[in-house]
Amino acid sequence: MKKNAKILIASAAGIAVLGAATLALVLTNPVDNTTSGTSSEESKKVSVFSYKKDDILSLTIKNETDEFTIDRLGSEKWGTDGIPTELANNTAYGGTMEDAGVIEAKMKVEDDAQDLAKYGFNEPTATISMTFKDDKFEPVKCVIGMKNLGENAWYFKTEDSNAVYLVSDSKLKFAFTEELDYVQLSGFMPAYDSQNDSVDRVRIERPDFDKDLVLDKLPEQTDKEFVSVYVGYAMSSHNNVLADDEADMDIVYGMFELSAIDAVAVKPTDEDKKKYGIDSPSCTVTMVKNEKEVTKLYIGDALYHTEKDEETGKESKTVIGYYGMLSGRDAIYVFAPDSLPWLTIQPEDILYRLFLTPYIYYVDDVTVKDAEGKEYEFKIIGDADKNHIEHNGKTVERAKFTSFYQYLLSAYAEEIYNDPLTPDNKFIGGFTYDYREDDEGEDVVEFYSSEQDRTCIIVVNGDVRYKVRQMYGTRLMQNLEALLNGGEIYMDF
Repeated sequence: MKKNAKILIASAAGIAVLGAATLALVLTNPVDNTTSGTSSEESKKVSVFSYKKDDILSLTIKNETDEFTIDRLGSEKWGTDGIPTELANNTAYGGTMEDAGVIEAKMKVEDDAQDLAKYGFNEPTATISMTFKDDKFEPVKCVIGMKNLGENAWYFKTEDSNAVYLVSDSKLKFAFTEELDYVQLSGFMPAYDSQNDSVDRVRIERPDFDKDLVLDKLPEQTDKEFVSVYVGYAMSSHNNVLADDEADMDIVYGMFELSAIDAVAVKPTDEDKKKYGIDSPSCTVTMVKNEKEVTKLYIGDALYHTEKDEETGKESKTVIGYYGMLSGRDAIYVFAPDSLPWLTIQPEDILYRLFLTPYIYYVDDVTVKDAEGKEYEFKIIGDADKNHIEHNGKTVERAKFTSFYQYLLSAYAEEIYNDPLTPDNKFIGGFTYDYREDDEGEDVVEFYSSEQDRTCIIVVNGDVRYKVRQMYGTRLMQNLEALLNGGEIYMDF
């Protein structure tokens, strides 16, 4: 439950105790000759005091949930004892000092109140105290009483005066903060620089995985170099199946944009880590950047919001966040579920389906092999401007071969499959790309039957990697027959 909600509930409980007379006071403006007949909107704003932020030396906040002091550490630099400087949000400190220094009321309720209890000052909701540099001003202590719900404002006074003011909720939000509200929740690592940064590896460890999911960056190639695949990462943990550049964006680069929605502990103890599930994380993400910089994210237990149906009495839970820690930051945070793609990702979610798509004029020849092992070689002679295709020394119709080549490229990875082949997996057929660049060698794609689920197992360069529907292998042989002996090349399978 958020602190403001707790305050409202406490205030409501106080109303019930105080009784009908005080209820009228809290829900409406107090009946007073100075305010009668004048709405808050029509009242002129009243300055309670005004100090420059630069003059404030310290600010102590005490409320129903916390008590802490913000001290000046230097020019435009602040801190509290409980938050290490490297974890603190200095901008938030500065904003609070600015707000605390200038208090402007909606109205003055009484000049010299004799009954302070009716405003809740006998049991303050919060107090704030300030000291100043070089004893420029006397220390100031202020008391916040109960809330006037009708005005959405709080009764407010300084300790050395009985003048009572009504200060709007927005002007006093700082007085209800907790020390942990000043923990930095974003900018955990420098923004990604595409010119100078390289994410070399991302590893995801989860209890529900049989093996870790590991993405490794593929060697970069310029436009002038030979390219047989057009993606940036392969899943080295899954026989180097390729990852889709669009689908894996959040997985690869999500650490750079990561921010939290709350902080629950700084300098956490072993007990804290156990309490929030960090000691046995539900997911651990490791990113290696620029070959040596390692960042780890440990995701612990879920944080739930519970709602109770007043009619049925049943409770329903909704996940609103997850506790987590980052390496190098000694704090436990709460992260929004949608900022943690690593928690739910499955290898198939980021699978690059068209796994091998070499440009036709980077290929010297294509050899197709049928189920009996007979090979059919097609030589690609020339380039995009002038070319022809030969088989057994005879020219093959270029348009038909182009269609056949497109069918080869359409070999579709429908799922990842890395189990070893068995004698039941019969060879159906395959093809080999022999590349023109001497150092590129060749790529061999083979298809084996998997009768129990009517699919083809795809083996790439000896590695079992994927499955595709069985019809692909059947259509491959049909299209080979059509290319050799006449007939239509079909693209569907």
